[in-house]
Amino acid sequence: MSDQQHTVTFTPDMSSVTRQQQLGEATSQIQYVSQGHCLVIGHPEHALSSAAPLAASGFTVVHVDTTASQVSKRLTDDGVAVFTVPKLLLSGYLGAFRALVPATQDAHSVELDLGVSVYRESGLFDLVLDLSAQALMPMRLPPFGYLHATDDSSVDQAIHELLELRGEFDKPRYFNYNASICAHSRSELDGCHRCMDVCTTDAIRSDGEGISVDPFLCQGCGSCATVCPSGAMSYAYPRPADAILRTRHLLSSHHADTIVLHTEAHQAAIDAAQFDGSIMPLLVEEVSAFGADYWLSMLAGPASRVYIVIDTDEDDPNRRALTSQQAWLEPLLNALGLTHSPVQLISSKQLPQLLPTDALQRDHTNDHAEQIATIARLQQLNPQDFATHNDKRQTLRLALDALSDQLTPVPESTELPAGAPFGRINVDTNACTLCMACVSTCPAKALLDGQDTPALRFIEANCVQCGLCETACPESAITLQTRYTWDSIEARKVETLHEEQPFHCTRCHTVFSTQAMINTMTEKLSSHWMFQNESAVRRLKLCGDCRVRDMFEEDAAGISVHEKPR
Repeated sequence: MSDQQHTVTFTPDMSSVTRQQQLGEATSQIQYVSQGHCLVIGHPEHALSSAAPLAASGFTVVHVDTTASQVSKRLTDDGVAVFTVPKLLLSGYLGAFRALVPATQDAHSVELDLGVSVYRESGLFDLVLDLSAQALMPMRLPPFGYLHATDDSSVDQAIHELLELRGEFDKPRYFNYNASICAHSRSELDGCHRCMDVCTTDAIRSDGEGISVDPFLCQGCGSCATVCPSGAMSYAYPRPADAILRTRHLLSSHHADTIVLHTEAHQAAIDAAQFDGSIMPLLVEEVSAFGADYWLSMLAGPASRVYIVIDTDEDDPNRRALTSQQAWLEPLLNALGLTHSPVQLISSKQLPQLLPTDALQRDHTNDHAEQIATIARLQQLNPQDFATHNDKRQTLRLALDALSDQLTPVPESTELPAGAPFGRINVDTNACTLCMACVSTCPAKALLDGQDTPALRFIEANCVQCGLCETACPESAITLQTRYTWDSIEARKVETLHEEQPFHCTRCHTVFSTQAMINTMTEKLSSHWMFQNESAVRRLKLCGDCRVRDMFEEDAAGISVHEKPR
């Protein structure tokens, strides 16, 4: 590493977490407790020989044989329980793995809990060594304490790791979740599920109106926070505002203008790259935890380039989380006159190719002309140090305001690709009856009622494009339009999308509906047997109280709603 190269870190090592706790900035910690008893999945002979080094802490063997008609159990001479089962359901994490054999169609079959069967006090296994060809826990990031090994070398490595997993282990709780602004679900309608789509550990599940996250399964990749459109999910350490503030300070103090985000896995490649002082490598726990709010805040000052080092395949969910952010960020940057994206995903092999800013500017070929022009435009900015208060949408808008105020005049709005977290809704006013189903399901307070008048109102800056309003609308009158309105004052205005004259009860003159709603009800009920006479149709135009009075004035016995007239 050259004398000028600076490598700084945001990784939550335990000493750093302890320091943050003392400063009152703590993230809570999750504790695993393991006694070392291992469930070994595989053919009995192979499993028994492979797991022999684990004998001191104890182990249980289970062989999954789909041709077996029932569960069989035997004990080896050493007292190891060996099960053969037709099917196995495995869940849990370090210190708390549950292994269930589901009941078969046999009338006498019952569900079997293997942990209980081998008299584990907790009914759970501490560790799992899976020797089967196909992993029983196939998620990209399996839980701590679960290791899948299919050849001798990987088995030896797995045994070595398992022997170390006995005792108490702490890790940070990586996420914060604010259910009140989550756009996942309302009234049993599906909305946003971006966090579940990118979770590599299966830690995130639907939970009624919101989601639930198992902190013991979560491994802190941060992709859920990156793709969350509302900011309901956020990274706990470093908090977004802290990461932005500290990076600004580091860039300024090191006189750097280029950030290279990388993980510990790429440290050797970073060291070998021999960057000069204008390029600042930043060691983070997971690069996927740093999304568009962080990138734009850096570009608003004082960075002119942000590189994210990632070597995973294109289908990796963490990579997809980052590329999805790039997809809607690119048209915004183009609207700002930045034709070469200053935010790039690169592989570790590309690190030696990164040129410092002054070297790029000395390049007289056309190879880097657009990149040089983009850097020059960003370097002319007056760096902004706005406070973000860990509010994701506010951070994005403040950063884009800072950029648009100083760069090329932007259009009124910029169209964005589907999935972007900004936009508006369009309402077919001929179909809309102002039933307000959309207002009741909107999690972001983007849709409002008219209070004293029948109206549907909208605040574009609040809309996260979750689609709940579109799903909830019984008239299919709503469509989504992803776009970004650059004028923040305009975007925060309350806009009336549809307004109707109120409909007054024809008897007491109380406002209780709209003309459109009355027309729709009359049309839809015209063929119903209960509305085949003039009195019933007339009651549709009465408020609830007057409707009851009218029925009993006409017939003290009321009307039957269960029997058709003859």
